[in-house]
Amino acid sequence: MWLALVLAAAPVEVARAYSMLSYIQDDYASAVGVSGEVLSQQELEEQQLFAKESADELRLAGAADLAAQVDHLTARISQRAPPRVVVPLAYELAAQVAQRFQLAMLPRRAPDLERGRALYLQACAACHGTKGTPQVANLELPTRPTAFSSKQEVARLSPQRIFAAVSFGVPGTAMPSFTGAVDENAIWDVAYLTLLLARAPAEIRRGEEILRTLPRRPDWLQLAVRTDEQLRATFAQSPFASEDREALLSAIRSAWSEPVRPQAGYVP
Repeated sequence: MWLALVLAAAPVEVARAYSMLSYIQDDYASAVGVSGEVLSQQELEEQQLFAKESADELRLAGAADLAAQVDHLTARISQRAPPRVVVPLAYELAAQVAQRFQLAMLPRRAPDLERGRALYLQACAACHGTKGTPQVANLELPTRPTAFSSKQEVARLSPQRIFAAVSFGVPGTAMPSFTGAVDENAIWDVAYLTLLLARAPAEIRRGEEILRTLPRRPDWLQLAVRTDEQLRATFAQSPFASEDREALLSAIRSAWSEPVRPQAGYVP
């Protein structure tokens, strides 16, 4: 089997710990500025909670040494260390967790966007809005749900991160765990679909015209782990105008190539 899946080789506690560390890696810079100033107290409290949850999960998984390293990370977050200190620590710890437990969160198959749309409307729209804009006035939640209709809000999200949030929930928020209630493949379908909610059909069509001129497009495995920010960075040196780059990104999110199947035994 050439893909290692999230629960195939690792305890669920490990996957949760990895997810929490990924949140810190991606979002800490929204909580604390470059000089250690607090940018968002709520975000900082979430980062502290994510670190504590990660350490607790690693202890449950029998990885006390890794948990102790996460305790150090928790202390640095509590001290409001700047992102240049905390983000590399979180990144390194996530890598150690993944390496020790042979953990990889990747889909088994190409996503089915129509299936993802149907499940989104059934299970997600009540909080996140049918078109990705939460109706905050109608909700009584401890934190505002992500607005998937906002390119700014989803910029640091990848399908992998959304998969983790849906699978394991998000501590300190109203986001529950859907593991056991929803098929793993269907969760991946939703994860890919949500990153299209900020993409207008006309923009996607325009991007498809550009995409047809290129020699190749990213495959769905590559897109599983890439954020919009990362994709934009790959276009930075392209000859396309900024609006064309954005249209290209929209098209890539909606249509992808099949991955080249590596030789048996390879794990990406």
